[in-house]
Amino acid sequence: MVFQILFSGVVFYFINKVFSLKNLFNPLVFILIFHFIFFYVGLFYKDMYSHVKIESFTIFLINYSFISILTGGILSRYIMQKFRPYVRFPIVNASLLINNKTTIVGFMFLILGLLCTLNYIISAGGIIIFMEDVENTRIITRKGKGLTIQLAINFFTYGLLTILMIKSSTPFKLLFLIIVCFFVLSFGNRGPALFLMVFALYIYQSVNKVEFSLKKIAIYGFVIFCLMVLFGSLRTNYDADLLSLFKARFAWRPFVNIQNFQFVIDYFPSKHDYLYGYTYIVDLLMLTPGSHPNSGTYLKDLMGLQFDGGSITPSYLGMSYVNFGVMGLIFSPLLLGFISNTFYEVYVAKRNLNKPYNLILLILISFNFASIVSSGIMTVLVQNISVLALVHFLFIILIKLLKKVT
Repeated sequence: MVFQILFSGVVFYFINKVFSLKNLFNPLVFILIFHFIFFYVGLFYKDMYSHVKIESFTIFLINYSFISILTGGILSRYIMQKFRPYVRFPIVNASLLINNKTTIVGFMFLILGLLCTLNYIISAGGIIIFMEDVENTRIITRKGKGLTIQLAINFFTYGLLTILMIKSSTPFKLLFLIIVCFFVLSFGNRGPALFLMVFALYIYQSVNKVEFSLKKIAIYGFVIFCLMVLFGSLRTNYDADLLSLFKARFAWRPFVNIQNFQFVIDYFPSKHDYLYGYTYIVDLLMLTPGSHPNSGTYLKDLMGLQFDGGSITPSYLGMSYVNFGVMGLIFSPLLLGFISNTFYEVYVAKRNLNKPYNLILLILISFNFASIVSSGIMTVLVQNISVLALVHFLFIILIKLLKKVT
């Protein structure tokens, strides 16, 4: 454990010097923090779960991937510095450009999000978080309704972040944040609601021209992580007191990704040949009509895993391995680091972040890049990025239509 702590300290010191840990607008920084919290931290206390054998090769790959993502980002930074200086934290004037038309579209998106949510509640027969066996009910009721949920979450997110940019009182904005978080949480997934809080904090920084200190970021991040563990404990089916569940899941959440990664290494190719990109086809089928499992559910069934809730999260490393073997493990973190920083630098240089929808899109893409750590690239592209792009373009179209009407 001592080595892991010292190693992490050195890496994060270097990340802060080169890219700035405060800059979650940069997907690379968000990815590295995600990789650390939801993957790497599990190595600190793997001995607590001695019943799950984690091989030395797996530990090496996790250390390698952490450094490789950073290496890919540094390579991108080295190339990009020949064209433009690095923006350590974007300075924007979003509050000055929130006009009546943008505000109207923001409220329209909140209404669209509410309509999608009501449609889902009616089809599910009630609000999921108030039902029994939330862990499994949320999975069963969303079959064939995945697009509705994603649209609702994205409509709510765009609408809320737009409202948070207008000049109004803090209690007014806080009320909207609480209401929207409740509706997003009503689907039974804690992540989208909690990360809305992260997005809100970054909009607050942009509108008020402030930068949170690393200490504040760490505190806010710890609180949000604790809330995620708490909500996860509340929806489980285990018969234990809440405090015991909280303690168990607090340690388990980062370790489970390591366990799942080990599962796929044990299964492929000794028990099943590599899939050579088939999981990507499985995810693409989700764009077609009807109910289709994602790649995580496909792998769960293929490997015969039995547990409550949804799909397995083998991580982007696991997905790279089941498709392309060791070569996938070598190149996927390098490419992820390189592409994420390159995207940020090009986006900041080419897009006017004083336009609210450009700022919102950057925040949401940064988060979705980070989600690749647990879910894999194709799952995020199909389930998240594609819907996000659709909602983003609708936002822009509605603003242009309002300009022509008035």
